[in-house]
Amino acid sequence: MISRMPCAARTGLSPRTRSVIATALAGVALHAGDAASQLIADADPMEACEVLRLGDGIDVPEWLAFVRAPNLMLDATGRAYVRGGQDAAITVLDADGGFVRTIGGQGEGPGEFVAIGAMGFAGDTLWLQNWPMLHTSFFDSAGAHLKTEADHGVPSTGPSTQRTSLPLAGGRGFYIPAAGYHGQTRVRLPMTVGSRTDGPRDTLASRFDFTNMRITGLGTFNYRATLTPPIYRIHPGGDGVVIADWVPDRPELVTVRHFDGDGRLTRESAVGAELRPIPPQVKREFIEEGLRMAEGPYESARRRGEPVPRNLRAAVEEGLLLPDYYAPIQRMLLTRVGDLWLRETTATDVREGQWVVLGADGEAKFRVTAPEGVVFKAIDGDRIWATSTNELDVPFIVRYELVPPGTCG
Repeated sequence: MISRMPCAARTGLSPRTRSVIATALAGVALHAGDAASQLIADADPMEACEVLRLGDGIDVPEWLAFVRAPNLMLDATGRAYVRGGQDAAITVLDADGGFVRTIGGQGEGPGEFVAIGAMGFAGDTLWLQNWPMLHTSFFDSAGAHLKTEADHGVPSTGPSTQRTSLPLAGGRGFYIPAAGYHGQTRVRLPMTVGSRTDGPRDTLASRFDFTNMRITGLGTFNYRATLTPPIYRIHPGGDGVVIADWVPDRPELVTVRHFDGDGRLTRESAVGAELRPIPPQVKREFIEEGLRMAEGPYESARRRGEPVPRNLRAAVEEGLLLPDYYAPIQRMLLTRVGDLWLRETTATDVREGQWVVLGADGEAKFRVTAPEGVVFKAIDGDRIWATSTNELDVPFIVRYELVPPGTCG
């Protein structure tokens, strides 16, 4: 169903934990401004007006029937490329949401996939990556398959699914090696760029190999309390990489670095953030949630006579990478004209969020709040493409337009 209307990160926490956290954060907020905003940026507000829905209905075409929230990106003409979950094909929509074509398909032949993982553009060329193997297929603007290239990421003892190897424009690539095992301890992995055919890489930053809860002897759990820096975005045209970083123990400054495809730093800016301590009761609830997840595997391993931590609570606290302060941002998006959208960590950080938009000069342009339950995914001028779910928890696509406050009609 396609409907046109006038205006109108999650961590996987349990509902009980989210309720405790929201209540505690509301209690420590000093005033409304603290509760609503964390980044320090002098920017006027804008409003997101809903103008289009795709897939929010009972009888929808197959290309709009999503089991999970779809990923989407935009090309230089404003067309949307939509991947639902790990499907073997993507759907191309025109700028107004009309069906254009599908690209890919199930199989092992040229331009076919077991499932599509990462996707992006290298110049005007679309690339789709096969999962679990990282072979990458390239397509022209009409959807014709051009070539399939084997992964040339940094060799590693770890499985290929833990390795990042993404094409950039001009025969370059962005790489993060697989973690390997490293004695069951966390290590910092280099985030690099370089040629897709040669070995040397230029390091842009480093990150932890695992940021989910990791407990020696029990494994890694799909659970994290806060976001661990750095985070990155590939330029929509594959022309470079943007990395946002901060110090977890003192996240009062977000440093944003722009690199071109050759790894050269082209621009650097910073935005301040209010320090927002994680209240003691919230820390305890984070730890209790981790304990609930780890207790079953802990008991199973103990009964099998396998080595387990002496103190499970201490192991959970260490495995959570739990700092004293909340991360200043949760997500970021990058537009083709160079605007950077930073999604703040808000006081009741559940499903909605406030975004601060920085221009190509690094200066704040405006703020905009995502409606409750809406996740912004891609930006084209004053158009915002997003996803949400209806009352039946069915995902759909929604498009907004940016307007001055109070002018939705």
